[in-house]
Amino acid sequence: MMDFIRRFQVTGLRALDNLVSSGPAEIGRRRSYRLAAEVEFLERRELLATTQDFTGAGTAFALKQVAGPPPAAIVPHSGPNGSNAMLLATTPSSPSLGNDNSISFVTSDPGTFDQATADWDFKVKPSIANTSGVGMSFALLNTANYGTSGPASSLSPQTGIYNGSLGFGFDTVNNVVTVSMNAAIVTGASLGQLILASDQYIHAHAVVSFTAGTVSLVLTPSVGTPVNVFNGTIIPGLGPYQSRVSYEAANSSTSVADFSLANVNVVYTGVRQPGTIAFGSSNYVVDENAGVALIDIVRSEGTAGAFVIDFVSADGTARNGLNYQAVSGSVSFGEGEKVKTVAIPIINDGVFDGNKTVNLYISNPSLQAPLGRPIASTLTIINTNPFTPPPTVSPKVQLVYAPRTRRVRAFRLTFSTPMAAASAENVQNYTVLTPANKYQPKRTIAIAQAVLDPGGTVVTLYRLANDRVHLSKSVRIIVRGSPLTGLTDTAGTYLGGVNGQAGTDAELVVSI
Repeated sequence: MMDFIRRFQVTGLRALDNLVSSGPAEIGRRRSYRLAAEVEFLERRELLATTQDFTGAGTAFALKQVAGPPPAAIVPHSGPNGSNAMLLATTPSSPSLGNDNSISFVTSDPGTFDQATADWDFKVKPSIANTSGVGMSFALLNTANYGTSGPASSLSPQTGIYNGSLGFGFDTVNNVVTVSMNAAIVTGASLGQLILASDQYIHAHAVVSFTAGTVSLVLTPSVGTPVNVFNGTIIPGLGPYQSRVSYEAANSSTSVADFSLANVNVVYTGVRQPGTIAFGSSNYVVDENAGVALIDIVRSEGTAGAFVIDFVSADGTARNGLNYQAVSGSVSFGEGEKVKTVAIPIINDGVFDGNKTVNLYISNPSLQAPLGRPIASTLTIINTNPFTPPPTVSPKVQLVYAPRTRRVRAFRLTFSTPMAAASAENVQNYTVLTPANKYQPKRTIAIAQAVLDPGGTVVTLYRLANDRVHLSKSVRIIVRGSPLTGLTDTAGTYLGGVNGQAGTDAELVVSI
């Protein structure tokens, strides 16, 4: 598998007249062993440290004023060792609204990794005596929920609540740090002697193991001893996902502090995950008059590498060529691709015959693609044709003789309702058979023309003039009512043949 290391570093701040800053990253690659250049690229790739000073090229980010002014501001040289700092939250300009701002970075490199290691410095300075602000958060945003760029925010930054994502919450009121996953608090820890709102810079060092599903966090104050807040704490639901970094800080109208952020450095390490490929759902639904059903095949929990899978549809209660058009073949996922869509043509049979199902399968003939679940799914075609009584054909058939002879020249059929001329006059919709006897085998009587009368209810089937097949005591006439070419009435309802069921053939026995 490919081994990737991704890193971005924030060491300063930029003017706030631009919400998004971006520029080229310095990319370096080193040889880990001697191979051809194209093979080396696939085996190992490194993105060296990217520095963002908010005035030049570097990692792109977006700011968001979540609640109440002022926006985030630059405080030059106010961070540790004279670094610049970002004042995320401060005294609200409108006390009733409070103050809440966030900074969210773009995805530093696509894909999922074994581990993320994050370092940053933060300071919480009370602006009003005996207050401490509301709190702040650090999150690894799941790009499936938040996209790969743009602003983001939490409903509760002090608890680190983010949808589908891991977050740390720093509750400065209760002096507690919490870990949240999928918008729910997993665990928390009281900090004891270490006070978050102490007006001193605190260095945070967090390690998130996506593969082990654990987190660790150490907080080291400028003055004092490090506090091991979490040490390999298991986080249920934590698994590999593509992420990007976000911070947020909030004040209320009555509890106010200055939240400063500096020296952010986040490193993604380990083997990049290929993820798994499966149907997006175990059940798909489409109306039969929709024309096409779109089936999504989804790659989740990683996008490393290129893979090919096989896709095939098969009859359930639906029939190929009648209710849908069968599809089969290969589906290719390229490097970084997450979703592929297969289109299945849907045929409207024009019959009120209930819902129909198509079975869908993906397979891995090469044994290389990382298949997940489900690999089998069902497409339900919803009947959209209203029920109307189908036309029927009378079992009584009138024989038409040639003048002054006993030779049957034609067969006259009577229908219960006016029929559509195009289908009624299509000779392919009729078959006339004479049974076998001791004188001749079963024979087909050639029909030269089918003529619909002006009223639309009577069809006369004329024999071919030179047809010399001898008619025995009886003949069978099969009148086709099966879609998509069978007989329909003027409303488009197919012939009811067997037990009056629309879309079935009728069989008539005629005595000669």
